[in-house]
Amino acid sequence: MRIPVDWLNEYVPNNLSVRELAYTLTDVGLEVEAIEDAAGTAVLDITVTPNRGDCLSVVGTARELAMALRVESRERDPEIAESGPPASGLATVVLDDPNLCPRYSARIVRNVKIAPSPSWLQRRLELCGLRPINNVVDATNLVMLELGQPLHAFDCKRLRCPPGEGIPEIIVRRARAGEQLVTIDGEERELTPEILLIADASGPIALAGIMGGSSTEIHDDTAEVLLESAHFDPATVRRGARALGMSTEASYRFERTVDPGGTVRALDRACQLIAELCEAPVEIAEGVLDAYPHPIEEREITLRPARCNALLGVSLPPEEMAAHLRQLRLAVTETEGALRARVPTFRQDLKEEIDLIEEVARVCGYQNIPETLPESSSGVGGLPPEIVLERQVRHLLQGLGLSETVTSSLESVDALDRVRLPQDDPRRRAVAINNWKTVDRSQLRTNLLTSLLEVVAHNGRHGVDDVAIFDLGRVYLMHDPEELPEESQHLGIAGAGVMERGRWLPSGDLQKWDFYVLKGVVENLLEALTGQPGEFTPEPHPSLHPGRSARVVVSGEVVGCLGEVRPEVREAYEIPNRVFAAELDLEVLRKHVARGLQYEPVSRFPAIIRDIALLLPRETPAARAEAVVRETAGDNLESLFLFDAYEGKPLPEGQRNLAFSLTFRRSDRTLTDDEVEDVMERIRAGLRRALDARIRE
Repeated sequence: MRIPVDWLNEYVPNNLSVRELAYTLTDVGLEVEAIEDAAGTAVLDITVTPNRGDCLSVVGTARELAMALRVESRERDPEIAESGPPASGLATVVLDDPNLCPRYSARIVRNVKIAPSPSWLQRRLELCGLRPINNVVDATNLVMLELGQPLHAFDCKRLRCPPGEGIPEIIVRRARAGEQLVTIDGEERELTPEILLIADASGPIALAGIMGGSSTEIHDDTAEVLLESAHFDPATVRRGARALGMSTEASYRFERTVDPGGTVRALDRACQLIAELCEAPVEIAEGVLDAYPHPIEEREITLRPARCNALLGVSLPPEEMAAHLRQLRLAVTETEGALRARVPTFRQDLKEEIDLIEEVARVCGYQNIPETLPESSSGVGGLPPEIVLERQVRHLLQGLGLSETVTSSLESVDALDRVRLPQDDPRRRAVAINNWKTVDRSQLRTNLLTSLLEVVAHNGRHGVDDVAIFDLGRVYLMHDPEELPEESQHLGIAGAGVMERGRWLPSGDLQKWDFYVLKGVVENLLEALTGQPGEFTPEPHPSLHPGRSARVVVSGEVVGCLGEVRPEVREAYEIPNRVFAAELDLEVLRKHVARGLQYEPVSRFPAIIRDIALLLPRETPAARAEAVVRETAGDNLESLFLFDAYEGKPLPEGQRNLAFSLTFRRSDRTLTDDEVEDVMERIRAGLRRALDARIRE
């Protein structure tokens, strides 16, 4: 918004330099972006925040300047002499929807003589960025710049009357589908029902709050003018302007709200100017056509001084707060422990107590508010547990050499076919997307495997066969069509090719992805998070290779699965090489995460190491044997690990040999061989009893 300094000074006389004036306005929230020298006249280019539509005028800016300087602005009430017939006998106004146009005011001026405006008016408009047209149109534009109320002038003789009626009827309504209007810029506009317009008996004559139509615009032979001054719903004007791709001085102001109580004042000011600018005496019809079915009342807001001081960190007395608010033209009364402020209609942005507190701060001056630390408890904040877990998982997997990938939560319908999910699988109940842009992204995913395989396939198509990735993403499971889907976070891991290629390593020494490499990654992750490596038991999975898949269990609860991807699934994704994948439910895993590390002093006493070998049926998991050993070993068992597993000759068919290494130690003394031997005998007996194991000597 451009405002000449000399025009502003007419309302608020002051001795400030132009730069001091700019700083003063900026301090109170009207940022002066530039100062232009236009042939000896300084012009301020001011940026106004969207909530301060009242400042989009010289008078509104003058109020802010007067507040900052603690003076009164010189606002003048317009003076007009009504001399014509009653306006109600010359035209009528009908509001189809008062919610879209709460108020529509109009005056009629007759005996108008259209002519160029005087040079002072033309220059003032040009300094503000507007093009002079003629005395009537220029008068409406000057009032808009001065008071912030956009006006529009219709040629009364070009308005059409309803059939059988002798006077024109102004109708404010929504546009109808298929209607068109040629605006005053010569463009033909296609109208839609979201656009609010002004119409007469013949159809549209103006776009409400945006631009007038060419059929009723002011011409050189215009002698009778109907002046429009209205209050339109800001959101409706904004939608209409966006739909038409238009932005005008009028729409810019209406979108930011104009004063509903200022429509008649703006009309009177325009009539006063027209009377002054026309050569012959004009005739101003008696009265105002004012359609205002539900008047917008001044709002009353209660301000608690104690609350204001607490938020601002000051100690202002209530009477000083009241004085600050009165400086903004609010009527303030003091009651018991509170202030009641009556807000004028031009301040539509003041709605709640917090708005008044902000105004107190502005008038007081931000520079006068001391810097204080807010009072708070001594508690230390922290991240939510789910975010902590995410960060731990990222850190651990990145340390194991994996890279994070971020995939879409949307997938194609045939993705579930490609991973061979049975038709009765719960993961088949996917949530369909109504506004999908492509068939490849038409539903929410129910597992991460489809996303991971897309990434592996994409890398393969670009010549990258070595992949080690993980994905932290959400899956969506629909249990009941009438309810929202269950949204849970999963962890997906996928590996293919070589884990890491060393420059000097021969190809035979490269570590390739296989079932046990993947299992080791998951074990390391689980042990770091839960303090235990988890249990892995064979279990078929529709997407994984039979005999090379397992479920992952932590503390007796299934948290996911892992294994080699089926060849048929790889073929569906055109992946030639073997792929190994795991998927864990982080919502379940979170319940078993260790709640903090507990330090145990390192024992200064020596350890005793014993080995035990046993023969078991091939289908008995090694984890089951390990669990029996831990249950029977007691508290002196420090560590246990499987160091050998063998099957084949000379062992009986269907049998395999498992060998464990056990470390025993106490923290307070040295264990004796006899004590350890007693424990080993208990372990052997437990294995025979629980697993029918044969202990090998």
